[in-house]
Amino acid sequence: MGIGLAQMLGLITFPILTRALTKDQYGVMSLVTTTILFAVAISKAGLSDGMIRFYKEYSASLERRTIFASTVLMRGLVFSLVSVVLYIAILPVFSHYLGFTRNYMICFSVMALYLFIRPLNIIIMNFIRVNDRTFFLNGVNLLLTCFSIGLSLVLLLYVFRELYGFFIGGVIGEFIAASVFFYWFFKQYSIIPSAASGDLAKQLIKFGLPLLIGECAFLALSYADRYLILAYYNESVLGLYSVGYNLAMYIANLIMFSITYAIVPIYVDLYGTEGREKTEAFLGKCLRYLIIALIPICFGYLAVCRDLFITLASDKYADAASFSPIILVGTIVFALNSVFNAGLYLAKKTAIMLGIMLLAVVVKIAMNVLLLPAYGVMGAAIATLIPCVMVTLLNAYLSSKYIRVKIDVKSIIYYGALSIVMLFVLRYIDTSIASINLVLKVFVGIMIMSLGAYYKEKDVVLFFKSHFKRMTSYSHKFSG
Repeated sequence: MGIGLAQMLGLITFPILTRALTKDQYGVMSLVTTTILFAVAISKAGLSDGMIRFYKEYSASLERRTIFASTVLMRGLVFSLVSVVLYIAILPVFSHYLGFTRNYMICFSVMALYLFIRPLNIIIMNFIRVNDRTFFLNGVNLLLTCFSIGLSLVLLLYVFRELYGFFIGGVIGEFIAASVFFYWFFKQYSIIPSAASGDLAKQLIKFGLPLLIGECAFLALSYADRYLILAYYNESVLGLYSVGYNLAMYIANLIMFSITYAIVPIYVDLYGTEGREKTEAFLGKCLRYLIIALIPICFGYLAVCRDLFITLASDKYADAASFSPIILVGTIVFALNSVFNAGLYLAKKTAIMLGIMLLAVVVKIAMNVLLLPAYGVMGAAIATLIPCVMVTLLNAYLSSKYIRVKIDVKSIIYYGALSIVMLFVLRYIDTSIASINLVLKVFVGIMIMSLGAYYKEKDVVLFFKSHFKRMTSYSHKFSG
């Protein structure tokens, strides 16, 4: 829920920030955020990931719970402090290389406080999760995230009126969250610094380290191009790319998040109880319905992209429409790994999955170096698409040894052709007002695809009709 909430709030604040900030400021904001994502991931050192695996072994008695909680918190505090010291030490070199102004460097400096508290908050949130208090966690996260974003916007727009005001709001929000989380934590656990166990810390880090490397690889695959764009061009170009990338990512993640996260636990349970054949049938059906939804979305986004950017982000970002659809396709294809890597996941071949991710990072960086000087942000978008497709194809090929997912080629051809027809029709809608164009194109596109799906998906139509009749009969009985 946390990731889904972040995507939704990101989409809501997107039009505010794109209008309030210049291209340069948006580019710097993107780079600061990306840098802190990397720094926080590294500062965890795998500790918070490992604790979920080992908690049950230490939860049987009060003494062992105290050892576990003391070890995780004290080591987490040490890692956070060390990370902040290293971050501050590297910052002058970073500043010299990027050539930022004083105001922009304040943004990076402010986030040193965030780097200290965020990993500790993640640790406490994992304690809340292992205690099955997810409702409490989600509720607190929702309230505090909304407050943090609201405060950031107020400080940016009305108080400081500089970019660093946005980050000050984020830091304040994170410390307020820490006060709530740590209040809960100290009510549940006793912390004795001398009880911290070095052996337990090593176990936690050893288990969590591969997960840490995987997280860093994913971040590099998603965001490494930001640094390369700035190296070859400037903050304004980075701002344009970040806007085009972020909108595509928000849309893709909002569509794919709940679906992909629901698929994994279902097929894991199905494989354990029903076996390979039932699992393959389930994954084949999931893939088919994903194809029905995702092909039209990709073509539809291409059709409405320019109007969408003008409506949400203003005319200054209209050029992002030229490359953003490529990023959307790459993000969606990458998200399909939740289906295509099922075989490797069930066979516990996580080392192979990690190797594929690391290879993709190398390919992405190499392609950016080759394409950015000649093709600019379009080259960066292509350098995002190709590694994402490569990861999915490699996972699908290597997973097929354990789980074979049937690809419905006929559905791909049908919905591909229907989407092309939709795209051709939508190209002729032009009222000269972007927002009206957007509404009309979305409506007409949905109508075309709905009629096409109604014609082809007779089984789905019958399913919904039968359920509608059943619901109607129940309502009549209830009203009677």
